[in-house]
Amino acid sequence: MWGISNSNYAGTMGHELNPASIVAAPFKWEILFLSADVSLMNNYMYLKRNSRAIRMGVRGESVNDERISDRYTSSDKKAFGYGYLKLPSVMYSSKNWGVGFHISTKVGLSATGVPYHLAKFMKEGFDYTPQHKINYSGGNSDLAAMNWHEAGITGGMLIRDDKTNFITAGITVNYLYGLNSVYMLIDDINYTVQSDSLWQIYVANMEYGHASADAGDNAASDALSKKGAGFSTSVGVQFYRNRNDAAYNPCFHGKATKKYDYKIGVSLIDIGKINWNRNAQKYVFVNVSTDWYGIDTLKLNSFSGSDSTFNTQFYGIQNAGLVANSYSIFTPAAAAVQFDYAYSPTIYFNVSVIQRLPISNYIIKRPNQISVTARYETKNFEIAIPYSLYDYYRNRLGLAIRYGVLTIGTDMLGPFTGLFNTYGADIYFGIKWQIADSCDKKQGRKGSKPKGGRTQGCFNDF
Repeated sequence: MWGISNSNYAGTMGHELNPASIVAAPFKWEILFLSADVSLMNNYMYLKRNSRAIRMGVRGESVNDERISDRYTSSDKKAFGYGYLKLPSVMYSSKNWGVGFHISTKVGLSATGVPYHLAKFMKEGFDYTPQHKINYSGGNSDLAAMNWHEAGITGGMLIRDDKTNFITAGITVNYLYGLNSVYMLIDDINYTVQSDSLWQIYVANMEYGHASADAGDNAASDALSKKGAGFSTSVGVQFYRNRNDAAYNPCFHGKATKKYDYKIGVSLIDIGKINWNRNAQKYVFVNVSTDWYGIDTLKLNSFSGSDSTFNTQFYGIQNAGLVANSYSIFTPAAAAVQFDYAYSPTIYFNVSVIQRLPISNYIIKRPNQISVTARYETKNFEIAIPYSLYDYYRNRLGLAIRYGVLTIGTDMLGPFTGLFNTYGADIYFGIKWQIADSCDKKQGRKGSKPKGGRTQGCFNDF
């Protein structure tokens, strides 16, 4: 959410990028009623330009299959998906400390290193004759997906405040309530598709696991049941150069002044994992091979049915590859840096970087990103134009607007214009109420100026 996450008025929509931002906000309280974010991106499948997908979706019509194509190149394919729904949350911020509480439902997906030939067979089926009778190999492929509920508390405090340096630090701790998950790792695979009905796998080393609702009458209720639990944390520090108290003081109505010259933030985000140990299975296949006849008629309609099919096909015995009834998947861990420059009291330029951390093979991978954002920011109105380089390969231009209690934006305008081939989509919004201090009329509209030349706020916190 590059259009809002670095704003001084981001509040609860920003402290997931850096929890230190919960301290010294230009408001006292924030009540977030609802916010959501959905982002999908891949480098293989795309919707052709001028497909009018949004217009047809509003009408309840589906896009013609002829408008969906693929980028058939020899590079490995990857995909990322993320979504959250944040329920009513609250945040308090003063100059010296801040605290917040949130409840969210989240979903994450990542797939990287997928060989182009496997991607093509998954799209076209095994009757794609141009790839028949060719020996293919691949490996270092991974897929992970999970959804979970999250309840977290964020706290922060002022570390240093002198005439030129203002430093805050913050931490978020989350409890994770795991709902469903699945993962797959392919270390290596060597195969040939001889015909649409024969897949010859010469050698494969792979593993997969799942803790999810299976097909059946109770599938809906099982999907919402607890299958794992865990914790995650984020930590961050922010440094302000020449922070100006007067610009944060709601009682001061003199000439507008900059809040700071610049601000630098450093954070580690989403460091944690969920241990899946209820209705969970983990399977490992080592140096297996098979002649898979009738692959074109294979139907995988449930996890239990898939487990039985794979084990029987490779080992001849059901559950032969079962090695454990639990496994762990890490949340999308990353390191982040933010630089925010105040050109004037209302105009800001921001540069931020997110780099995923390879702390495990069992992880939802976060896409790497570099963003450059220009924004016009006031108390009640804000507009931002973010440019981002998504996973170091996809250029994106976005737009975000905050007016009163409503924030809405996208990091990728292209799909809404229909002028370009669309490899994904992104949209977010938030409805929140921010409350500043009320002014003490006895102090006057401009407040008083104590020793040292700083403007004193209406209350001790400002």
